[in-house]
Order: sequence, then structure tokens, then C-alpha cells
Amino acid sequence: MHIFAKNRDAIAAQKGYSYQQLKTLEDWIESRIAGSGDDIYCDFEDDILSRNINKGKTTFKQIKLYATDFSFSSDSIKKAIAHFFMLYTKGEYAFDQVEFNFETNASIVKRNVKDNDANLLQEWYEKQDGPDQDFVNRIRVRIKEIIGEYIDETYQELAEKTDLKSEIQKAKNIYDNLKDEDFDAFIRCIKWRFDDMESNQAVNELFQRIEELIPKIPLPLAADKSSSYTALLIKEVFQRSMQDEPEDRKLTNQLLDAVLLNAGEQEDKLYAENLQQFKNVTIKHFFPGELQSVINAASYCRWKNLDHGHKEIWLTLLRQYIDLPETPVTSKRRAIYEYLFLKIGHNPLEERDDSPVASDLPLVEFYFSHWQEWSNLMDIENDIGLLNLLKGQIIRFDLPLKAEHIAQWENEIRIYLQDEAAKETNTDRLCNLLELQGHLAHQVDVNQPFESFKKSFEYYRKIPPLLVKAQYYSLARLYAQMKQMIKMLAQYGIDDGLPDIFDEFMREIQPYAEKTGLQHTAAHDYVELAAVHLNRHDLPGSLKALELLHRAKGLWRLEYTKEGYILALLQLSKIYAGLGMTYASKYYALAAFWSTWHFADPKIYKRLHQALGQIQHADYRHGAWMNAVEDFHHYLFAKREFDEKGFDIYDDEAFNRSVFEIATIIYAVPLIHPEMTVFIDTLKTKWGFVWTRYIQPVVEDLSQKYKDLTAINSLLDKVLIDQPLSDVGLARHIRFNALGIDWHVHFPNDEAMTAIGEEFGSFLQIILCEIASIKKQVLVPGRRISISISQGHFQKKLTGADTWEITIPAFDSNEPADQQQHYAYIGSLVSSILQSVSTLSKNEFTSFYIEELLKKRLLGEKALETSAYQRIFRHSIAASMEITGQRSYFSAVDVKLVSITRPECLIDEK
Repeated sequence: MHIFAKNRDAIAAQKGYSYQQLKTLEDWIESRIAGSGDDIYCDFEDDILSRNINKGKTTFKQIKLYATDFSFSSDSIKKAIAHFFMLYTKGEYAFDQVEFNFETNASIVKRNVKDNDANLLQEWYEKQDGPDQDFVNRIRVRIKEIIGEYIDETYQELAEKTDLKSEIQKAKNIYDNLKDEDFDAFIRCIKWRFDDMESNQAVNELFQRIEELIPKIPLPLAADKSSSYTALLIKEVFQRSMQDEPEDRKLTNQLLDAVLLNAGEQEDKLYAENLQQFKNVTIKHFFPGELQSVINAASYCRWKNLDHGHKEIWLTLLRQYIDLPETPVTSKRRAIYEYLFLKIGHNPLEERDDSPVASDLPLVEFYFSHWQEWSNLMDIENDIGLLNLLKGQIIRFDLPLKAEHIAQWENEIRIYLQDEAAKETNTDRLCNLLELQGHLAHQVDVNQPFESFKKSFEYYRKIPPLLVKAQYYSLARLYAQMKQMIKMLAQYGIDDGLPDIFDEFMREIQPYAEKTGLQHTAAHDYVELAAVHLNRHDLPGSLKALELLHRAKGLWRLEYTKEGYILALLQLSKIYAGLGMTYASKYYALAAFWSTWHFADPKIYKRLHQALGQIQHADYRHGAWMNAVEDFHHYLFAKREFDEKGFDIYDDEAFNRSVFEIATIIYAVPLIHPEMTVFIDTLKTKWGFVWTRYIQPVVEDLSQKYKDLTAINSLLDKVLIDQPLSDVGLARHIRFNALGIDWHVHFPNDEAMTAIGEEFGSFLQIILCEIASIKKQVLVPGRRISISISQGHFQKKLTGADTWEITIPAFDSNEPADQQQHYAYIGSLVSSILQSVSTLSKNEFTSFYIEELLKKRLLGEKALETSAYQRIFRHSIAASMEITGQRSYFSAVDVKLVSITRPECLIDEK
């Protein structure tokens, strides 16, 4: 009886569908390599639809993986022809150049049997590229027969639907009146491909062709990852083919690039992200962070030598920024530099008749007429590089740029660099000036490169003797440039003595460059090891990670590795926060903000809002909620201006945390301190769409979960270090527990004393962390230390049991010696207070402080990072305060809501 069972084996069907997807992928990759701009659809209209609206061309494909051969009697052939004809009649494609492809692994039946017209199909296959009219006449008979049968069958099926009867009859009449010429035009649109190959072999060879195509894609792809790239693209085709909406089944060149780049290094992923972010974007307003994203992407596109499909995107966006009236001159110059450089490209051997920047001379004039408007001294390197490029364009294409203008700009830059170098006392800046003078010297006379480079090395050789006094400058970048130059000389076969003088100079500076490289590697190693310790999630692990990151930060304090330095500061801030040392955390976040701004490098401005978010977090956790609200204002501004994604906050954990903290303040303050309700309401209107779109929904959720003060306190007690609103009223309070001691620092609640009091608090918390790391019982637990701070010359007075009055002056010097002296006095105050609760004698503690903390653990370097707390605070956060000036208008909160003693505040639970 088994003979009656139906074959339900789905393997053949699954294999056929997979083969169709592989064919789709092959078409997609070939389209990308050709740069055709075709959009390819999976399973829309046919197995594969390829359309290029700009060229007015549409191709439909049917893909068949069969074990049997085909003839005109095959159902698949008949259905394909009928389906092709129905697509041919659609008005949507009426004005396109349309092509219908039938592709299969199988072949055509070898002989005619029972009117299968196999020979006719074979003849069509052979003559498809140029069939004569006699042949078309013979084919037409068979085609009309196949389509006629389909029309008749469908007509009978639809005739029963009375609501369509008139439309059906009208369509039937149109078909019956078609002319031979209509069928002939259709016939000439059909193409056949019969590979005459066994199905498994067809699949294997298709796989092989795809992997051979991968390296030909004009993207920076790893040569050994073709199989991985293939797997990723197959997955993308499968996922797209399952979508309901036709547009979601579309495969574009940009999508292919995004998939492959996201499989690469971090730089590749960032570029892919930018590519998606700026797709179809029109620039209407100036945002520095957004422009930086465009510049980063354009630079990546240029260095990776990506094709015109990418270049045009970035050139269009850069031009929009250049033409935008509100774009500042410094930003406009950066956009012009990248725009001109991207147009010229990196390929001097590219064949063309005219300069790619021939129409952009007004931009060149604008750029150099404002050459002194830069934010960072090393921006002049761009000016020098662009002058060199333009000289090449003048020589090669006779670019109509006046020679006297080039000479004038070059001379102005030379005189400026000479004058600055002659009077410069800062070693780091002098090194940069010498490097720039060398860059300028080697491009003065492009016709005599050997002599020009010899002059440049005269400046470069002055740098190494200065490095012993340099703090930030590194030769690593110059060394890398020399190495790149040698590669370029070899690539273009230049062997006129230049490679030898480059090689000689590189040998001279290699030890200095290697030292920087070793520092960079060591810093990375410290960071990786710190991550391992942090993953222990205990106090010893956090303290060890703190020490390792301090070492990494010191190694990264170079111009060459400035972003690593900023990231180390931010990570240190997070660890201090995790330890409950919120003012140590705030100081390091302030240092990250300050350093980022003063490096004056737009590429790292994206770190500004990250630092401000961390500052807000520190103030929020310590109950300084008026400060936290002020921080949030600065954070929003920096995120809008400098975050390369702006308010695209999908999966932005830092933004969501900031919003949650502010929402908690908005909801809790009226419950804790009703007299501040009106003040809180004014904030809602100030925040505009940020309030309605982001904060208000969180406030509403909180109001459902925590319906009264008791309930909200259960939340606050888990996250706060000090009492909420500790910065409201006439006095400011900083309370925390560390090493088993309750610390209470208090001072008048005004702007001047906020900077002074928080500076003292940060120093105290940093030194307590260092003492905790030593694992030695230095302080007596169970004590309660009260420290009252006022403004004045450094003094201290013990006024009672564990009660101190100290005075600290306002401080605002940027001189390193003054800053070190100021912090030495603060250290003396802190040391006296700690000695009073120490298990050591006065002499023993003094020795411990000097030998262990200052010399061995480098406390001075950790407590004073980049600049004094007061100076950073006054010239950043406090410079534009709007809200915190009202903090003393309200009465202090006298309700104790939060437990001060916490295990994260330097108490090892073990």
C-alpha cells in the first residue's frame, strides 16, 4: 500500500530555495563590484528583481535547480513564460528596458518527443542575442500557444467573480487584439541560461564563485575572511527574503557595504555606522559633532580609496556644510580641506584631462585667506599638505591658481612658524613647531624633492634632544609618516636617493618612536588587566584596577595617544564612583572634560558629553541635586553639539542613565521638599522636547511604582551616598563613610566655596583610596570626623574631638609650580586630619605619608591631574551656571532619608 504514499521529502525544495538565495547573493556582489547602482529584491515580482531607476533598466529572474532537463512542454518553462508576459504588461515597467532571465543548472532535452519542441528551445537558446525575424515568427507560434492557454484558464477561473466580469472581459479583448509585433518585442526580452550541470556541483561551484568575488569588492576587507563574509551575506539575503514589505526585501550597495564593514575592525564599524546615519540626509543646521562624523567618514573613504559611490555621499554632505551660512570659519576650513583632498584623492596616476578641483578655486581662496583661524597648532599641518596637493595640480593640469597666491600663503606660514619657534618656551609646543617647519620645508620646491627633504630633516633633527623635557609630544607620528613615505616611494618606483635619506633619519629617531610605542602597548596591557580585576566585583579588585588605570593614564599623557588618556580619565572616574568616592570621581570627569577641550581636537570632542554625564552621575549620587540639574543642562548642550549621533539615543546607556537620574529628581523633590515644586516645574519648560519625549515618560513610570515619600526613599537609599538635596540651603554638606569612618565636610553654600569644598573632598577621597589599597590598618574605624571649611589662607584648627576648622584660599593659577604648591598645602591639611585618627605615631604617619603615599604610590600625581580642581570647575561648569545660584534661596532639608554607611565606600565585606 506504500505506493500510494506521497513523497513529502522537502530536501529538493530546500536546496532549490537555497540555490535561489545564492544566485541572489551572486547578483548582489557583482552589482556592487560593477558599481551599477542596481537595487536587487529577493522574491519580489519574481525570484530576483534587479532594477536601476536612473538607467531605466529592470531585470526579472527565475532560478531553477532541477535534476531533469527542460523543453517547451515543461511546466516550469510554460509558467515562466506566462509569468514573464504578465510582468511585461505591467504599467509600472512600461517605460523601462526590461529583460527576463530564466537560469537553471539543468540543460535542454536532447531530442523532440511528443511535440515538446526541444529543438526549437535549443535554437532559441543559441540565437537569443540576435534572433532573425524568421526565427522569431516560429517562436511566436509557440509563445502565443503557451500564453493563450494561460489566459484561457485564468479567464475561466475569474469569470465566476461577477464583480470583476466587465474588467475581465475588457482585459480578454485587449489580449485578443494584440499584434504580432507586441509578442515579438516580448520574445526579444527573454534570455535563457542552461548550465548543464548536476545540482550538487552547481551549488558548490556557485559557492566558489561567490568566495572568489568577495576580494574584488572595493572595500578594505581581510583577505583570509572570505568564508566569513560569505556567511554574513547569505544570512542577510535570507533575512531580507523573509520580510513582508517589498522595500524591506531590497539589497543595495550601501547595505552590502554596511554588512561587510560591520564585520571588520572598530574603524570599519564606525564608518559603516556613519554610512547608515547619513544616508539621504540633507544638512540644514550646523552641529559640530555631526560635521565631525562626516569628516571622519570622508577621511576613511579617502584613505581606504573607496569608489565613487561612497565619495559622492561625503562630497555632497561636506559641500552642504561649506555652503551653510551658520558654519563657523574654523569648521568650514576643516570641511573644505577634506572636500578638496577627497576630490583630488590618493591616486596620482589616475588618468584624467583636468583637475578635479578646477571648479573649486573660490574654496581654495577662502581656505587660505583664513589660514590663521585654527583651533589646534597642528591644524597647520593640513594647510601645508593642501599647499603641496595644489602645487601638484598646478604642474599636472595647469590649474589656474595664481602662483603669487601660493607663494604668499606659504611665506605667511613660514614666517609665523619661525617667529613662534624663536620665542617658544614650552618644549611640547616647540617640538610641534619644529615638526611643522620640517613639513613646510620639504614641499617648498616640488621640482627638487631631494634638496627639499634634506632641509626638512634639519628641522626634524632638532626635536630628539628636546624630548627629555617634553611631556606630551611624541615622535611616533612623525616616524609613521616617514614609514608611509618610504612605502609610497617604493610603490611608484622612485629611487633617486630619497629612500636612503628617509631610512637614515628613521634609524636615528626609531628609539624615541619605539619608546612611545612601548608606552602605548604597556598602557593597553594595564587597561586589559584592570578589566580582569574589575570583573571580580569586589573591593580589592576595584582598588587594583584603579592603580593599573592610573599607570595607563600616565603612559598615555601624550599628543599621540591623547584619546587613550581621556578614556583612562573617564574610566578612573567610573571606578571612583563605584567605590562611593563621588568627588574623586567628579574630579577625574572634570579633568577628562578639561583635557578634551584643551586638546582642541574636534575628533575627540565626542568625549565632552561623556565626561559631563559622569559629572552629573557623581553629583546625583552624592545628593547634590541642584548641581546635577545644572550638569544635565551642560550635558544636553554637549550631546547635541558634539555627539556624532546627536539625539539618536537608541541603546545609549549613558543618556538613559542621565535621563533616569533627572526624572528621579523631578519626581522626588516635590515629595521631599514641597517648597521647591514651582522651581521644578520651571525646569520642565526649559527642557522642551527632551522633557516631553524622554524625561516625562520616566517620571510617569516612577509615579506608578513609588507612590509616596516612603516608597521613593526605598529607591534612593539603594543608590545615593548622601542625603538628597545636600546642596540646598545656606550650608553645603558632603557626607560619606570610608574605612569605617564617617566623614562630614561642610562649608558655605555659594559658588566660590563649592569649588574649594569639593576640591578638598576630592583630595580626601583620593588619599583614602590609596590608604585602602595598602591593606594596612592605618586609621582607627568608628570615628566621626567633622571638617568645616571657609575661605582664607591655609590654616587648620582642632576645635573639639574629631572636629576641625580649616581655611583654603580661592585658587586660579595655570602655572604648574603654583598648582603643585597649592595641592601640597591641601595635602598637609589632609595629612594632619588623618594623623589625628591614625594608629601610627605622628612621626610614623609623617614617614608613611611621604615614603609610602607620595613617593611610592605617587599620590601627588593622582591628586593633581592636568589642572587644579578649582580652576577646572570655575572655567567649565561654573562658567555658565543658571540654576545653582538659587540653591541658597531654599531652606535646607532636615529629614534623614539615606543611610550613609555603605559597603562600596572602601569597606571590604570579606
